[in-house]
Amino acid sequence: MATLLGPDRFAITSSGIASTRNKAVKTSTVYTRALARAHKLTHQINTQKTQTTDKLLAAADVIVFMNKDVYNDALHEYQFDTRKCLVWDVADINPKVDRAAKAKNTEKAWRDASEGTFRQIAVHCDALKDYLTKTAWVDVMDEHNEHTGLRLPVAWVTDRGLWHRGVHVVVQTADGRFVVGKRSNGIVFAPGMLDISLGGGMDCGEAPLETAVRETREELGVPVAEKHFRPLFMCRWNTFHPRYNKHTRGHVYVYTVKLPQHSRHFTPQPGEVAELRLLTRGQVKRLLRTHRIRNFGRLKWGDRIYRRAIAASLHT
Repeated sequence: MATLLGPDRFAITSSGIASTRNKAVKTSTVYTRALARAHKLTHQINTQKTQTTDKLLAAADVIVFMNKDVYNDALHEYQFDTRKCLVWDVADINPKVDRAAKAKNTEKAWRDASEGTFRQIAVHCDALKDYLTKTAWVDVMDEHNEHTGLRLPVAWVTDRGLWHRGVHVVVQTADGRFVVGKRSNGIVFAPGMLDISLGGGMDCGEAPLETAVRETREELGVPVAEKHFRPLFMCRWNTFHPRYNKHTRGHVYVYTVKLPQHSRHFTPQPGEVAELRLLTRGQVKRLLRTHRIRNFGRLKWGDRIYRRAIAASLHT
């Protein structure tokens, strides 16, 4: 699996849950070596056997079980956090095929017997690579905003309704206008809708203010020093999105920032922000009341946080 996912960003190990405890269970070393030679992967395959332990499972960020039976066996034998587990549907090699391969005992027989299983794993690995790399990783929190010790991709967190941290920033120009953005049509949540604040999830290890600075730089293309940001409040966001079948649970830190006088040229982040406009206080209040601006768009959900954030920013 390390070969298929790529070793540049991940440290990946494979281990068994029965090979050293039950001497009657045969290992897949012969199959692995046959496939490695056939696919020219011998230089990337480590044939050293690793036994699954509680310590190994605790240290992993993500645990993948080949099928439900293996997962259920592991639940009885080990202590681990099921929130970081994936269960695939890769079946063991058919016993009849296994016996036939052993009877022939040729390189081709071993390879043919395991090729189907290898292909299934390859498909799952390709999907897993996208799942782990296409979104940022965040620290998983509990409902009281305490660290759980887990770190997972944002997509994983929202798919499973886990708590994490996020930041919203209300941005004003030096002359008091509010920066309102229209979300890209290619974005997953609320494509084409309007945002009164910018922001996103806190990456692993980030502090709220660091996220506020990073998101402002990424979404507006404007670097702003930390001293210009003012904290407004912190709230909890707990929303289910039936259209996407995702549950967003977040502890949201809300900031306001007044851009320096010279910061009026914005470069919206490709793929995130389609358009930016500067609105007066009166226009923003009208947007909060009507939820739309003609020839611009409809306001994204979350107007209660928006109302509170705008009101608080006017008194800083």
